[in-house]
Amino acid sequence: MKGLLAGFALAAVLGLVSAAGATTSTPFKVSSTLDGKAVLPHRIHWLAYPSLAHANVAKVEFLIDGRVAWVEHGAPYVYGSDEHGTREGYLVTSWLAPGKHRFVVRATATDGATASDTVVARVLPAPAPPAALSGSWQRTIDATGVPAPGSSGNPTSTLVAPGRWTITFERRWVHDQAPGKFVFPKSNSDGTGFVFLDDYTATPTRINVAGEVIMHQVRDNLAEGGWWCWPNGPGAAYNWSVSGDTLTLAPVGGNDACRVRGFVWSGQWTRVR
Repeated sequence: MKGLLAGFALAAVLGLVSAAGATTSTPFKVSSTLDGKAVLPHRIHWLAYPSLAHANVAKVEFLIDGRVAWVEHGAPYVYGSDEHGTREGYLVTSWLAPGKHRFVVRATATDGATASDTVVARVLPAPAPPAALSGSWQRTIDATGVPAPGSSGNPTSTLVAPGRWTITFERRWVHDQAPGKFVFPKSNSDGTGFVFLDDYTATPTRINVAGEVIMHQVRDNLAEGGWWCWPNGPGAAYNWSVSGDTLTLAPVGGNDACRVRGFVWSGQWTRVR
């Protein structure tokens, strides 16, 4: 009789598990580098740390205000890419409206179990660029001599389309627009229509440019979301000056460590009216 009752109990448990789609995995937790922060800086490494062994983690999602902005399938779990742990990208907050935002990391185990960690933190207003620098500028680029794809000056093989480029300085970023219209998949072969969103700060005479401002997962069918060299830079400093309708950009020391960016940026630009 005892064995029969035990059998009924086991069947009932299995039936409940099946009906509910439950999992028998051990509960786990996830934390992140944003934990405990009430105000986020302009840029910060956002990493997630599931308490599971890496082999048992299927994916980690990074959500901002309920929207999945980045997904990682392998450790380390870094928002904005990491080049296998060697070049961790950043969460740059300049594109978010000033005020409180909800930042969530959600880890999913290989058996489907999930754990999440939520931080509600305030984002500060991004500073406006100097008035003389603000707005859009254009210059014509001859792609002859662009750093070779895969070289140290162009490690991620950024394509530079020849023609009229537009650079725009605003609160959120420096917006670099390649000539032409982005058409997938053609643009992934010739670079037309590419958009780069550079993280930067500016003084009345100098621009400090860093890596990319990343708002969503990089996808081949989108014009923006890639980066000049690596997701985290390298950074560079530029002297800038304006005379009439002409903007002159010159890397401090004569070189931008990300030479493909320097190839496009360095020189004279004409204000767009």
